[in-house]
Amino acid sequence: MARPKKDAAINDTSTGASLAGQVEKTRTRSKSYTLDLRIKSPASRGYLGIDGLDSAPAIVRLAKVKGLDVIAITDLFSADFVDRMVSAAKGSPLTVIPGVSIRCRVGNCDDVVMSCLFEESTTAERINAFLRALGVPNSESAKRDYLVTRPLTEILKALDEFGGIAIPSRLDKTPNQKLVIRELVETYGFRAFDLAYMDSSEYFKKTWPKTQFHLFTFSDANALAQIGSRTARVKLPNPGFQGIRQIVMRQS
Repeated sequence: MARPKKDAAINDTSTGASLAGQVEKTRTRSKSYTLDLRIKSPASRGYLGIDGLDSAPAIVRLAKVKGLDVIAITDLFSADFVDRMVSAAKGSPLTVIPGVSIRCRVGNCDDVVMSCLFEESTTAERINAFLRALGVPNSESAKRDYLVTRPLTEILKALDEFGGIAIPSRLDKTPNQKLVIRELVETYGFRAFDLAYMDSSEYFKKTWPKTQFHLFTFSDANALAQIGSRTARVKLPNPGFQGIRQIVMRQS
């Protein structure tokens, strides 16, 4: 399959309900912002850093060069780099969304990754408290093979209690993962997904022709050079967490 180009945002235009239309209904003035909401940091195992380079300010500088307005730091089971990134971005036009990725089980699939995002003031300590609430021990920080075994309903309840939102990530990579999408849409009300392939939007269009989705392809950057390699440009009432929340919140 063809890989998405930079600034690729996938929109289901067949529904006749565009993101711009949704924002217009809120009667809130909106602007376009460029987002990359899945970026890893040195807190992730296997991160390709550069010796002698302070990664936090380097990420901020590179995000500016790439024309990014908003980034999210989403290391797997770790918030260790969140405070440093928020601090490095102070005084710059870049908005940093604190986050963390978790791996859980849905149905028969035990490889469901959720990018969990929180409002800008959320500290690493608070995100670690969220992980502890899910039963994730400190010893499993950044481990790819760890699995949250609690039911998704419990995970989402805890996320709500901590004021967070979740975006399922790259479930179009394998047939087993793709089977989970229907349950996430029809049982749990997810309307926003981070996809691996642009043409996976056809699956959503054919399966739910009357439903509006917000489908993105973020970079999942594991090195400085990968930041902003895949982005989404969307209209938001503001470039922060609350604006993002409006377009990715689940439907009851």
